[in-house]
Amino acid sequence: MTEPANRVTHERDLYLQVLRILSAPEPSSPLREVLASLVALTQAQRAYVELYGDATAGDRRWSLSHACSLDEEEQIRFVTSRGIVVAAIASGTTLHTPFALLDERFSTARSVKEQRLEAVLCVPLSGGGPGVLYLEGRRGAGPFASDVIRVVENVAQALGTAVRRLDLERWRAAEDPTQPFRRTLALGGIAGRSQALAQVFEQVALVAPLDVSVLVTGASGTGKTQLAQAIHENSKRRAGPFMEINCAAIPEGLIESELFGALPGAFPGARRTVGKVEAAEGGTLFLDEIAEIPLAAQGKLLQLLQSKQYYALASPRLVKANVRIIAATNADLEQMILEKRFREDLFYRLNVFTLRMPSLMDRREDLGPLVEQLIARLAEEHGLKALRATPGFHGVCEAAEWPGNVRQLRHRLEAALIRACAEGAPCLEPHHLTDRTRNPQDRAASFHEATRVFQRDLLRRELDAAEWNVSEVARRLDLTRSHVYNLIKAFGLMRE
Repeated sequence: MTEPANRVTHERDLYLQVLRILSAPEPSSPLREVLASLVALTQAQRAYVELYGDATAGDRRWSLSHACSLDEEEQIRFVTSRGIVVAAIASGTTLHTPFALLDERFSTARSVKEQRLEAVLCVPLSGGGPGVLYLEGRRGAGPFASDVIRVVENVAQALGTAVRRLDLERWRAAEDPTQPFRRTLALGGIAGRSQALAQVFEQVALVAPLDVSVLVTGASGTGKTQLAQAIHENSKRRAGPFMEINCAAIPEGLIESELFGALPGAFPGARRTVGKVEAAEGGTLFLDEIAEIPLAAQGKLLQLLQSKQYYALASPRLVKANVRIIAATNADLEQMILEKRFREDLFYRLNVFTLRMPSLMDRREDLGPLVEQLIARLAEEHGLKALRATPGFHGVCEAAEWPGNVRQLRHRLEAALIRACAEGAPCLEPHHLTDRTRNPQDRAASFHEATRVFQRDLLRRELDAAEWNVSEVARRLDLTRSHVYNLIKAFGLMRE
């Protein structure tokens, strides 16, 4: 700690920072300053604040941390969701443990063992309904002093007052740059709150009212179809149909009839068919995988874009079309032009305005809202219970790589929801994301779990070899006697 006189000054500055939250246009910046000052004043390892809708259900609404990596923040969420925060909020009192690893209330939590937590201080935000301020002590520093606990309690009380006076949605919106666009645009089909997504929405707001062709680019599975639907739903054509055709799924000989329709005699066995252009009259035609359209059909599509007219197959009559074209591709059309596989004039007609849908790697912060939206949607589609995803489940999703983007995530969530419902689970846990039909011993253990097992087995062997002479074991393992005793208790070892 600092000298007493300096500490009083730092405490006063800390309370002033809390007061700034009330007048700040968005609360996250001053709250970050509060957490940073709190860590410096208390000499804690890290700090974390969390606001809840229903703490007992783990309904985390908003959180912020200082000196935490993404992985460490998820570990803290796991700890708080499994007992610490629930106990603190339920009792309405400060919860302080000098050594979490040896505290029977928390020592069963896997993350407590993995992180080897020592001093933990958890203070409910009084009157703020409900929330918690969480601090971790430095390794080997011992428990938090009584004067430190008093300071943290005062800060938590002040934060509780700020939360009570401010609308929780304002706190969430402060971290969500997409909110200004969601208030004015119909974007319900696209979940997320990243800056990358906000930039896409900004472009949607610009181009949607204009009746021009749009080219949507982006990797496979990123949600280009949903983006095209959003452009349609925010255009002057929203009352008209939205027709979609996947150019890669139509055989080359049928693509023209699919697009423009056909009359009897167009080909053997042909009947009068309505093409997608006619079906989209007054609305929007979305051409997915536009790079796969054959060159012959590219010429007729170019005519449609240039003159707003087309011929149905075997028809001598030119038909007018009132339709807007949105095309999408994950291919490099400019390279295809050089290879003479895509018409340059068609590219320029389609590419009046280009929108790129970012991959999940470019908007990882959207994984949380995406998981929640997809679970609800999948549950409705399959008639299953919309199970709540635990913080651990969210953590695994946020840490995983998703080369197949939203499409791959959806398929994994679909399988997880089916597994969880089949076993009657109350919520979605991380193990539901994996195929458990294999022998559990075949699955690789986590690095932390493997390390813990190694330490436990090593300690047991050394204790048996030394006939439980703790001083000798401490000498062999280069540990203090007190540390060996703590390990024996933490691992639950007993002399046979």
